[in-house]
Amino acid sequence: MFEPNRAMLARMIRRLAPGLAAALVGAALAAAFPLTRPAMSFAEDKPGGAAPKADEKPKEDPSKLPEDEKKKKLDELNKLWEENRRNQDLVPVRTRRNAIKFVGDMRYPPSGAFLKKTFEDDRDMTTRIAALVAIGKCGDQDTIEFAVKRALTLSKDQPVFASTLPRMFAGVQVDSAREFLITRLPQKEDDVNASLIDAIGESRWPAAVPVLLQYWEKNKDVAVRFEILRAIGKCDGKAGRQKLLSALADTDWRIRMGAVEGIGFGGDPGMIPELRRCLIRGEEPIVAETAVEAIARIGTRDAVEPLIDSLKVGRLRARQKARAALKGLAKSLFEQEKDYHVDPNLWTSWWKKVKDGINPDDPAYKGSETASYFKFPIQSDRVLFILDVSGSMKWPDAPDESGIKPADWKERRIDKAHKELFKALRDLAKQNRGKIPAKHAKSNDTSDLPTVVGENGEEPPTLFNVATFAGVVTPWQKTAVLASEENVEAAIKWLEVQFPRGGTATFDALAFGLAQPEIDTIYFLSDGVPSLGRFEERETILSEVRKLNRFRRVTIHTVALIIGLSPIESARKYEDPDDMADIMSRIASENQGEFANESK
Repeated sequence: MFEPNRAMLARMIRRLAPGLAAALVGAALAAAFPLTRPAMSFAEDKPGGAAPKADEKPKEDPSKLPEDEKKKKLDELNKLWEENRRNQDLVPVRTRRNAIKFVGDMRYPPSGAFLKKTFEDDRDMTTRIAALVAIGKCGDQDTIEFAVKRALTLSKDQPVFASTLPRMFAGVQVDSAREFLITRLPQKEDDVNASLIDAIGESRWPAAVPVLLQYWEKNKDVAVRFEILRAIGKCDGKAGRQKLLSALADTDWRIRMGAVEGIGFGGDPGMIPELRRCLIRGEEPIVAETAVEAIARIGTRDAVEPLIDSLKVGRLRARQKARAALKGLAKSLFEQEKDYHVDPNLWTSWWKKVKDGINPDDPAYKGSETASYFKFPIQSDRVLFILDVSGSMKWPDAPDESGIKPADWKERRIDKAHKELFKALRDLAKQNRGKIPAKHAKSNDTSDLPTVVGENGEEPPTLFNVATFAGVVTPWQKTAVLASEENVEAAIKWLEVQFPRGGTATFDALAFGLAQPEIDTIYFLSDGVPSLGRFEERETILSEVRKLNRFRRVTIHTVALIIGLSPIESARKYEDPDDMADIMSRIASENQGEFANESK
């Protein structure tokens, strides 16, 4: 018997049915040529993967491999990349991408040449982005400098490379590379400068603060100044303290928000009183919410009272963040499992006792929880549900052997999506009972509704909207409406006739949601990677969404819902659960949200 090489084995398998080939190539390569299992497992990209079982060995840390083993792995992965470089099918692309990620995780400076080659020569954009991030980890000064220069040079036509620099420098541990990054300021385009400054912040390099302060005086672009304030806090909040304090009084709320976030990153408990001044009814809601996050990030005893204060003002989403922070502080500071929901009186009663060393005897708060959508509690009163109705949402059909009529089959993706969404909407309507003033219930006018908790603790009513998308985005209403039982049932009736058709314009759907000024939380469900719309390439979508959401700070929760196998073989390239999980989890994590993987 002869021993086939990887390329030959892959060709042999691809002669099988295309659908079977896609499922077998990765497993066959790994079995015939065992590298390090964590590197080549095609589930490696999948966020939220299952924890190892008790009898399984923990996955090794590539950075802790001996030097000779790192060299061996690098040689193997280099060959593997070369053998797969020209093939843009799903499995070869995934193989190259996982190889690059593993090389980066080795933190092995001699890998710089390989990563430089993959960044320059790979034809898959997401794989090139993976190479850029890996270069930051490898620790090779020359390669890092090369990558920064190339990313900035390419930024005119492909700004996604410049917007990846923050992710790259989050992994850089070479001081000379951090110093080099500062010398790249300024660039011609303000968008690129904003990304570059964000990367400087991620580098956490204290020597950057004087340069950032000088650049503040030279550049008046709001996005650039916003990123400067955030970067100052990350690099050395104390050195930039005066600038952060003065920016708190700026007339532009976006600058105040950047200052608040910078102070939070700085981590100085002495700045909590300054942040506390933002917790007032007259402040821009997102600035007050960012102050809650900043106080929670500092997380000392001094944070408790301001967080309780924030429960008396602000939007529901901000108060839920304060609640989560108070629960965390009760556990970390006092080893107590306490949850008084968003009730400031019960939290105040608890604090009066516990701060004096008295064990509180208040009964655990039993206030009702909010409605939920899949795994997400709906902790906002301004919500938008965006539902994928592309053609694949009508899959899977009833099994041929089942004898079930299509009209009686209720196991399609759209059926499960409807079931969860309809329940969430009806629960919102139940929660809204008694909160909607009579005059608004009749007219549906929301122009003068309260947006924050009342002086006597009255909760404002919830507003909602729903939208569907395939090749285009179709909203139910032009703006959010009251979550009354009548409105909810009307929305459900409308959703029931939005039949699956067409492709998946992911960016267009997200851009629509971010353009709705009254919305602060989006629940986004899809079953496919992008295939239509203004942008289709995943890294470009992620970059553009981050830009759109820089100041809005809309929370985007995502749900991936791939159930059953596509009956159309040519469509299966859009049906990879791992790729789907990767992009959906990135959308959520980069936009203050959480990800639920409901694919089976």
